Amino acid sequence: MFRRLTLTMAAVAGLALASAGQAEDAPSTIRLGDVGFGFGTPFGVGLQAIADAKGFIAKEFEGTETTVSWTYFTGTGPAINEAFANDQIDFASYGAVPNIVGAAGGLDTVILASTQGTNIFAVARPDAGIETLSDLKGKRVALQKATIIHWAALEALKDAGVEESDFTLIDLKNADQLAAITAGSVDAVFGADFLLPLEQKGIAKVIFSSARDNPAVSGFGGFLVSRDFVEAYPDATQKVVDGYIHAAEWLADPANRDEAFEIWARAGTPVELIARSNADTDFAEAYNPRLDGEFERRYHSALEFALEQKLVRSTPDLESWTDGSFLNDTLARNELDTVWPERTPAVSN
Repeated sequence: MFRRLTLTMAAVAGLALASAGQAEDAPSTIRLGDVGFGFGTPFGVGLQAIADAKGFIAKEFEGTETTVSWTYFTGTGPAINEAFANDQIDFASYGAVPNIVGAAGGLDTVILASTQGTNIFAVARPDAGIETLSDLKGKRVALQKATIIHWAALEALKDAGVEESDFTLIDLKNADQLAAITAGSVDAVFGADFLLPLEQKGIAKVIFSSARDNPAVSGFGGFLVSRDFVEAYPDATQKVVDGYIHAAEWLADPANRDEAFEIWARAGTPVELIARSNADTDFAEAYNPRLDGEFERRYHSALEFALEQKLVRSTPDLESWTDGSFLNDTLARNELDTVWPERTPAVSN
């Protein structure tokens, strides 16, 4: 009797363990975060917005009880860091500078793939005698400090032979930048595509586009996951990466370019402006997900920037912060290696 009861209890325990193991394959909801724009319900303008709109990640969980939820944070990178800290999201793609600040501040995240950030533009007042970046010596230049645009501006100016000591840097947020250059209180502004309408209005002219003039200094970042999630749900992590890379594959096809602009327009920017902003962007190149030599070059540069600007006291170790195994598995299984060849570190212009 005792032996029979013991065997029965063992069997029940075994079933319970098996059920628990199955439950650990994936959580009931996978929560993704992204930078959001627009009034009302915000939306994204990057690869995650494509994955959301086209259902690439959700499709990986069809036939299961797992759902995928999306949150677009108008507070940009710091808001995403806060969401990670408060266990409100599992995955996010956002700029290198805020995710470096987050990791240095104790967020335990893992970089799974590289991602593109914004194209960087510089505009100047038509009467300021500025034709190229090298003409910014002795000028008043506005940008928002401690951002990926700040990093990109310093890199682009350095390549043009302009050091930070050669000009007056004025820290302004986007709306204040527009007001300042319109009033003539600054000579030039570094920012994103919100600057482009100034040229149409005759207020400023574009003197630099990262996509056209120096792609090595375009904005960039990473697709990150919390370490707790990836350790608890490696299979689910693999599926999320699969969907994310299928979105990148879709975007790399020039036939999908116009539809991508329509999707991004849901964030409130007119399609015409999105098309103009990306006129010189090769999406296959820009959204190369590899954690390769070029990824390492840019991240190491951003790590140095964060230290120099006193945004952090110490920086995370890039090698232990990244895990390319999920990405490499996706690329190999789907024969996508030729879509994104390994990159050696680029030499900026």
